[in-house]
Amino acid sequence: MHAAIRAIAAGVLAGALLGPIAARAADIELPTPQAVIYPGQSVLDKGVGSKRFRIPGERLTAYAIEEAMLNGKVARRTLLPNKPILLSDLKNPDIVKAGVGTTLVYRDGGLIITGPATPLQSGGEGETIRVRNSDSGIVVTGTVAADGTIEVSAR
Repeated sequence: MHAAIRAIAAGVLAGALLGPIAARAADIELPTPQAVIYPGQSVLDKGVGSKRFRIPGERLTAYAIEEAMLNGKVARRTLLPNKPILLSDLKNPDIVKAGVGTTLVYRDGGLIITGPATPLQSGGEGETIRVRNSDSGIVVTGTVAADGTIEVSAR
């Protein structure tokens, strides 16, 4: 009887140890570039195919798993053909360009103050960048808005 219990316990233990290992890898079809995509280029403009990969389960959320996740995105670094695309390798296109004038906007309740500014970095919507106030010369950080203005707030 003890041998039977040991055999069952060994089977349960083996299943408990091997089950998570097997569940950790996903065999999944992922979108891949059809050509080399350089930083700043649209991912979908170069064409996207798909290829099957075996990805560790805990890493799966780091990858673009469907083509829809690539809409409106540009490459942050060079993407190679037939390789899976990491989400960290994608970004929104730059709305403001370093050195090209834009408008700083400060809002506090009903008060809105605007002024000319020069971005010190390029950036896409939602990114925080450094910008120089053209009137005072002071460098501040702000968030790029969809309309190309830079939103700043009091600290």
